[in-house]
Amino acid sequence: MSELKTIEEKLKNSLNGDNLDNALDFIAHMTKIGMTLKIEHHPTFYYMSEWICLFDAIDNNFMICSWPGELDVTESANYSVDNNLKEFAQGFVKKCFNCGGCGDSDSPGPMVRNVFGREYDNVCCNIFHFWNPDEKQLKNGKILMELLTHIIDDRQCTK
Repeated sequence: MSELKTIEEKLKNSLNGDNLDNALDFIAHMTKIGMTLKIEHHPTFYYMSEWICLFDAIDNNFMICSWPGELDVTESANYSVDNNLKEFAQGFVKKCFNCGGCGDSDSPGPMVRNVFGREYDNVCCNIFHFWNPDEKQLKNGKILMELLTHIIDDRQCTK
């Protein structure tokens, strides 16, 4: 069974109603925009071998943690965003709560991050966390993931 089918089955066994619909919509969108799904500790999406986000589902709760900590959240040369998305993103910056997740060698730990021109202290290594995202949060989360692919593309072009 493919990793995508395995995750879809897990979601169907863990979620129902809007949470299930939103989770399936999210993973379909991520694959549509060129993400690769890998099953690690949590199901994880990559773009051009770069970590994008992880997600999980248990007891009808759906979680998305995203945005690699080493990248500031900014507009891309080829993908601009409106003020509503900027305000949305600034409202979902996740503060570090010392969960220990950034204790591994690949994670930079709590840090100062810039999110569309506003600086935040003590930010989680996964800048954004969405718990049971509703339709608006899911829509904006997907736009942020698209923006991230463009930022990575921009960075690849300058190498």
